[in-house]
Amino acid sequence: MKKAAIILMVLAAAAAVYVRREDIFTPKGKILKRSRFTMDTICTIQAPNELGASRTEAAIDKALDRMSEIGVKFNCTSPDSPLYQFNHYRTPITDPELVAVIKEALEVSRTTGGTYDPTMEPLEDLWGFYTTSKSSGTVPSPAAVRDALAKTGWRKIIVRNGEVTATDKNVCLDLGGIAKGYAIGEAEKVLKAEGVTSALILGGGQVQVFGHPSPGKDWKVGVRNPRHDGYMAGLVFPDENGISTSGDYERYFIVNGVRYHHIMDPANGYPARGTMSVSVMLPDPTKADALSTALFVMGPRKAIEFLKKYPAIGYIIVDSNGKIFSSRDISGS
Repeated sequence: MKKAAIILMVLAAAAAVYVRREDIFTPKGKILKRSRFTMDTICTIQAPNELGASRTEAAIDKALDRMSEIGVKFNCTSPDSPLYQFNHYRTPITDPELVAVIKEALEVSRTTGGTYDPTMEPLEDLWGFYTTSKSSGTVPSPAAVRDALAKTGWRKIIVRNGEVTATDKNVCLDLGGIAKGYAIGEAEKVLKAEGVTSALILGGGQVQVFGHPSPGKDWKVGVRNPRHDGYMAGLVFPDENGISTSGDYERYFIVNGVRYHHIMDPANGYPARGTMSVSVMLPDPTKADALSTALFVMGPRKAIEFLKKYPAIGYIIVDSNGKIFSSRDISGS
């Protein structure tokens, strides 16, 4: 994997990923763009007009349709989703696509020592960061946190013979920390199958690119400052790659000057401390999605030690004091 060139823009914390682009023209016209609200965020696909407007737009729409399809299936609040049936009625999950993603989620949990855990829904709900929450903006009692924490645990999820079950009737699955990355990867597959040779796919704090927007140019992505306007870094991707960012600015509330955010530490049931933002650069968007959460929970020191075992994974980590740690030189262009 070629390393992305990173240009420091603002010496501050990283935030949500978003696209930086000028008006780029190809032999057949301008970059084409489509957006759709799905998976609780705006998803956008941009692609050069190499196939002609009608074919390129049709390919983009088909890719967005695939993302929407995944959004419905992976929505654990929808009664039609196998996840909902599992969480509420203990119906085993047998859908091959869901089983495969759950298996991958559990593998990330195992690899990271459980700092990524797809069973955090009871805590998210308790803290007020879930669709059904009633406690948003309040700090729950220690007893309530302990009770919710007892209902979590990735080791309680069993995948065997193409079926997902649980050893605890109270444990629930929420794939929100990995599903968006999976959907982006599936959208990329659709675009390539339709003949698209270059595209940028954006969904929330995650971007995936392949190919080139025009001859001699690379896709450019920005990492924005969470506390102020502007960029922390600009990223140039010369080949197929992606970036996923998790931060304490996405969903949060402040009580007595303390920021309480949605990224829970599975070890204690409280928002993870010590980190402001983590960006993971990896060609596999599914793994990047889950890893950005896992590394955030680890905290900078443990995350960097963990990443030494995986030199192919690029990262930008910003601690709670705004200090930046990066796998690449971000002191200049």
